[in-house]
Amino acid sequence: MVRIFFAASAAFTLTVPVASSAAAAQNPVADATGQYCAIDLSAQQKACFTSEQALTDYSSTLASLPLVAVYNWIDYNRSGGYSIWYGDRSCTATTTDVDYTLPTLVGETYDYNNPSGISENDTYSSVSTYTAQSCDIKLFDGTNNSGSSSPWIDSCTHLGGSGTGNCPSTNWYDRASSFQLS
Repeated sequence: MVRIFFAASAAFTLTVPVASSAAAAQNPVADATGQYCAIDLSAQQKACFTSEQALTDYSSTLASLPLVAVYNWIDYNRSGGYSIWYGDRSCTATTTDVDYTLPTLVGETYDYNNPSGISENDTYSSVSTYTAQSCDIKLFDGTNNSGSSSPWIDSCTHLGGSGTGNCPSTNWYDRASSFQLS
């Protein structure tokens, strides 16, 4: 296994499995140009893949639990790339405590060559938490969970501020610079 450290985000590493030719067909190989990413908040590791199937195969090998999926496009559209954030435990059922925090998305890139060269800072267009882990996400427009914040969100197809369904009535489209999970 080879680990590559990102200069822009020293908090995470890209884990690249090095497989023999016989095992290469069975094990997904991480690729920094991939648009489908798994980020582990507990282990502080990141791996991106060029296909959703490779991400699914990789995710099935993780001991961590999927907590939230964040999408670059509205309606959970996977064509724009997305990241699934993982953790070592489920969230609590209440939002009165914080189970996970990511103090900055600045410098945290999707690590793929998308058409717009988009990083994760100020790009979330839709979000969906994994109900089995009881998580909700709160977005902040500043780093270190500062500035204005969204209400707790379970899932939202368009963070544009419609207030329909579980979406906030305030515009959070392409605005988040940090987040918390509870």
